[in-house]
Amino acid sequence: MKILIVDDDENNLLLTALEFRDELWDVVTASDGQKAMELFEREEPDVVIVDVRMPGIDGITLLKKMKEIRPEIPIAIFSGFDEAAVDIPDEADAYVVKSSSHGNLKDFVRRYAPRE
Repeated sequence: MKILIVDDDENNLLLTALEFRDELWDVVTASDGQKAMELFEREEPDVVIVDVRMPGIDGITLLKKMKEIRPEIPIAIFSGFDEAAVDIPDEADAYVVKSSSHGNLKDFVRRYAPRE
């Protein structure tokens, strides 16, 4: 299972990546939309987790671009903003509010983990 995590907050990006690596998942990270698109095309992740508000390419635009390329890929929006504060596109497979616990985010990833 390869997960691409995109967040411009370096501390949150590192913490989230560590949480997922603890589950023995392969994790690649990007701190901006441009780098995320490069990794998305090169690494071919199984799941993507993307922050909403980022400089340059924002998370919503990034999600839509990724879904144009691979419509089947599960993508979760991971934001510090309440769901009511964000215009969530239909293409999003989940919306998870950032918290100190990554349980809901891990549940999202497990839902799409390949069965062995």
